[in-house]
Amino acid sequence: HGDGQGPRRKRVTIREITMENLLLVAATVLCGGCASITFFGKKPARTALVLWCAVGGLVLCAAGLLVFYLLNGNFEYAYVYNHTSIGLPPVYRVSALWSGQEGSLLLWAAVLAGTGFFLLKDLKKRPRVFGAYTALCLLVLVMCCLSQPFARLDPVPPDGLGLARALQDPWMVAHPPVLFIGYAAATVPFAYAIAALLRKDFSTWIERSRRWTLFTMTSLGIGIFLGGYWAYKVLGWGGYWGWDPVENSSLIPWLALVALVH
Repeated sequence: HGDGQGPRRKRVTIREITMENLLLVAATVLCGGCASITFFGKKPARTALVLWCAVGGLVLCAAGLLVFYLLNGNFEYAYVYNHTSIGLPPVYRVSALWSGQEGSLLLWAAVLAGTGFFLLKDLKKRPRVFGAYTALCLLVLVMCCLSQPFARLDPVPPDGLGLARALQDPWMVAHPPVLFIGYAAATVPFAYAIAALLRKDFSTWIERSRRWTLFTMTSLGIGIFLGGYWAYKVLGWGGYWGWDPVENSSLIPWLALVALVH
């Protein structure tokens, strides 16, 4: 997320092939296969179901491992070192997952993986909707692999740098996850729209995606409110809005969703 994140000291990291990296690489490959099958397969439902269950399991396992490392203080991992310390309370060790770019992308991928299971019920009737959804998930997974959330340090430090003081706040614990839930849910109406474009049938996609659009608009709205109050309380901007890139990146899709609901 990056709000209030101060400068960090640079350390040498070793980017090696580890079990955690293989989990994300395997999930990315399987997600690409799932997207291809749903677009080009003759009877894609069963195969796509199996592949997506594997993708979801791998991504959720990777996210769970990073949370475990954050809680356990495994400072051989660069992300744990940069965002936690021995004296940091457990709740902020968990929230450290979304305090940096690598962890935020992994959280986004995990929320997308979970949201995808709600689309499986329509896989037989509307495979292209699921195909568009998995294609977008593939892009997030590629970014997640490139960001290297499980990069290691050498030598292993005895303690971490800790979490920035501005991020040690209860509002910051809730604000980013709510936003990422909204970002993930916004992928569903987009997938319906892409499927409608491919089929050239624009008569039903708005109605079918209406609940997802309302949920997304509500989630992003709540997330923006939580972030505004956090900024007002902690950053001392003298108001609830500072027009910084992080805030604008949630405002623009929210405005688009309001227009879509209208």
